[in-house]
Formats: sequence, structure tokens, C-alpha cells
Amino acid sequence: MGIDGSILELLDRPQLPNFQKIIRGGISGTLFSRPAITPVAWSSMVSGKNAGKHNIFDFRKKMDLKSSRDKRSKELWDYFPSIVINVPMTFPTRPINGIMIGDMMTPSLDSPGAVTPATEIPRLKSFGYIIEPKIERADIIRSIEARIRTQKHYIENRNWQLFFHVFREYDSLQHFFWGQDLEDYQRLDNYMAEVIGRLDEWNARLMIVSDHGFTNIGYGFDVACFMRKLGLGDEVFDGGWGAVFIDVADAKARDRLKHELLHEFRAHHFQGRRVVDAWPREELYHGPYAQEGPDILVSPLREHGFSFGMRQQEPVEATTKKNGCHTEYGVFVIYGEGIPGGKRFAADIKDVFPTVFDLMGRPLPNDDIDGYSILERL
Repeated sequence: MGIDGSILELLDRPQLPNFQKIIRGGISGTLFSRPAITPVAWSSMVSGKNAGKHNIFDFRKKMDLKSSRDKRSKELWDYFPSIVINVPMTFPTRPINGIMIGDMMTPSLDSPGAVTPATEIPRLKSFGYIIEPKIERADIIRSIEARIRTQKHYIENRNWQLFFHVFREYDSLQHFFWGQDLEDYQRLDNYMAEVIGRLDEWNARLMIVSDHGFTNIGYGFDVACFMRKLGLGDEVFDGGWGAVFIDVADAKARDRLKHELLHEFRAHHFQGRRVVDAWPREELYHGPYAQEGPDILVSPLREHGFSFGMRQQEPVEATTKKNGCHTEYGVFVIYGEGIPGGKRFAADIKDVFPTVFDLMGRPLPNDDIDGYSILERL
């Protein structure tokens, strides 16, 4: 079960007794994700690889929208009979041994590739299934409730070995309604009582994961505005969400500009606080597609209260709409038969893939996996 953007502190609350039961009775901890960006993180989670191997670096490559067609790696559902619902970067869906329902990038349920097999579309409509809710509390609540109805139906399909369902709604809640999410978590917590009670019947273990964490923020940092203030023009391109591409033919000049930009980003302060961190591509990515990634990745220092801003007059301005933003530390919880209680670990997003194989009692594929099973640390 994916809860987009969740953290342990949001799940481990006394008002959420079923989540607390899972956490106390299982293994839990932080799940490190860099960059803490939805398409990259989920793609790394379900492939066990960094972006240099699966080829998803963001929602876009410069101005070109990316999709599941751009992936260059096998994923969990290529190895197990699976039901896959709303996992980011699965649109357009493709035939698997099971059912795949597309993600938030799906234009509509009637779009080609929205659902495989397409014969499931009328059933989803009957559940009131919402692909991506509007940023309104009422619409988000309706979407969560429809998603629970959807899961209740498909989880009764006895043909799955892997059931992977992402509740994306919590990302929107935490971006725009930080600190007002308890009721929405309680809706999911109530359903978790049923899940816990039926794990033995399904002969299953439960793994809860998030692609990144969240915290509250107060300021936005506009990468494009910052680079304009430096006097940079067409030689650099802001690809969005911290992706900076350098378009300079001469290798030495490109490296020099890259080094200077890294220094400028890291040295920038606002009201006595550092604003962002920045990394060169080679520190984050390796593999056959690493060169497709941005030359520099910029990440606002959320612990200092900074997030990404867009189309600002100044590099740093107070945020007016969002009051929460991603951090690099998400959550994982593993619960069920044979899983010891009360264990805490720090893991990496790429560790989920090998952990699933370990839970299934299956050897890890010989496919250049970057992650390591969490269960090996018991």
C-alpha cells in the first residue's frame, strides 16, 4: 500500500489505532529518496534501481512529458501475478499477468491505455473512481472513499501475488492542507482494521511505503528566477523540480559553468539560512541512461522552510498557496506473519524491490539491482 508523501509521524498517532498496531507489531522506519520527486521515487522503488538505469528523472525531460513508455527497466509486476492501481508512471498501462489501472497522468478512464484490460473500466466507474482529485477537500475525500471501494473489490481477486495500490490523495492534502489531515488518515485507518483482520485469509504480508516525506514550509525558491538574476540565458535550462540542464558544446566551458552554478546554489542565503542544496549528475545517477538526467539537481532545504516556487519576481518569496512540501525521508512499514515487532531501520527507496522478493521467498533477479532487502538487517 502506497501512501504518497506519508511519514512515520503522521501514521504513528494515537488517533490512528490500526496504523499504530501495524507499526508496533512490525518493522518500520524511514525510506530515503533523492531526488524526492514522485515519478523518480516510485520508479526507483518498483525497479530497485536509480534513475540512471530506469530512465525516469522527472515528469518531463526539458519540455517533453515523460510516460511509462520511457521506462527502461523491469518492474515488480513483471515477476508476479499482480494488481497494480494508480502507481505513478504507469500510464499508458500495459499488459501484465493481472490488472493495471493507470496513474494521475491518465487523461480519463476512457483514454486508450487507461486500464488494462479495458473491460474493467465500467466497474471502476461504478465505484466512482477518480483518477486525480481537484485540490478541494470534498473532492479529495470522495477520491479516498472511491479508492477504498476499489481496493476492497480487487483484493478479493485470488489470482494476485502482488497487490500494489497507491493513495495519491495524501500528497495533495499535505501540500495544501498541512496539519489538517487527521480526518483523512482516519478514513484509511478504519479500513486498515479490515486489512489486518484478513491478512491470514489472504496468506499475505502488508508493506506500507511512501515515495518521499513531507514537512511544512514557508518560502518558495524559483530556480529559473535565480538563474536569470545570475545573468544566465539560453545556455542553461530550468527543467522543473530542480532539474538544471546546461547546453554548452565545449566540454571544459560546460564543466566550468556547472562548477560555478553548484557554488552559487549552495552559497545562496535568505534571512541567514541556506536555501538549497545542489548535486552534480554524477553524484546521483549511474547506469546506461545517466547522461539523460539533468546536469545539476537542486533541492530546497525543507528543514529550513523552503520549497520550490514558480514564476516569482525574486528567487525567494513567501508561499501563498502551499504550506507543505516533500522531504527526502518517507516511510516503510512491514507487518504480518513471521515479521518481528518493534524493529526500526533506515532504508533506501530502492530497497523495496528486493524486500518484496525476500517476502515472497524468491531469489532476486540477476538484473543489476541497486537496493538491498530490508529483511537482511533483522
